[in-house]
Amino acid sequence: MIILNTQGIVLKAVRYKENDVILTLFTRKLGKVAALAKGAKRNKSALLSSSQLFSYSNYTLKKQGSMYNVSQSDIIKSFYDLAYDIEAFSYATYVTKLVENTTLENQTNNRLFILLAQTLYLYTQQDVDKKFITRAFELKFLDYMGLKPVVNRCSSCNSKDLNNLTFNVHEGGVLCSQCSQNAEENLKVDVTTIKLMEYILSNDILQCSKAKVSKYITYELEKILKKYLSVYIDNVNFKSLHLLQSLENIKGVDKGE
Repeated sequence: MIILNTQGIVLKAVRYKENDVILTLFTRKLGKVAALAKGAKRNKSALLSSSQLFSYSNYTLKKQGSMYNVSQSDIIKSFYDLAYDIEAFSYATYVTKLVENTTLENQTNNRLFILLAQTLYLYTQQDVDKKFITRAFELKFLDYMGLKPVVNRCSSCNSKDLNNLTFNVHEGGVLCSQCSQNAEENLKVDVTTIKLMEYILSNDILQCSKAKVSKYITYELEKILKKYLSVYIDNVNFKSLHLLQSLENIKGVDKGE
């Protein structure tokens, strides 16, 4: 029997039988794994809080056959408060689903693990632009998955003369004015947006959260990254963001915007 201690974040929790839960954990030492938390649904279970969605805990995992069992856990941060904020909950659901759907089992990615933990923490903070944080997460996620868009030079000819630049998803980043003439589906983009992308890629997300970014630049970044993710990542699930957008549209109508 293999016994391992590791930090992990709950990406998914599915009830099994009456009181058990099958967890999809994103862990530091093992990457993504499935683990059975026996009796976790009982009110007095020691595994109850660490078996909730988004929970960040230390887990003792025992491998029996092809399955891990959670034998012990100690909560680091529950992120339980996310359930009371529809915006934070929607974004948290989106980023955890993105990690769940794109990472392979038993493949570690410590940079992505830290990014996810820090992002969930930021979603609990009141003075943070959660929409911008989600865009920063997406960009850094692409970097840590080996799919970073080129933003500091022309992705076609490597020229650093980026006057009148465009962004081309299929070319993998920005294009200079000359190369953009030979490409289709170019996206017009503000140079400030490209500079922001450079900044995000060069700093951790906690530092990025301190930036004051206009709604227009955040919107432009969202437009670019949504297209980029749709091309390079299979089965991106935008459902939780669609729900959030619907709620924002309703609020806009109520305010007469």
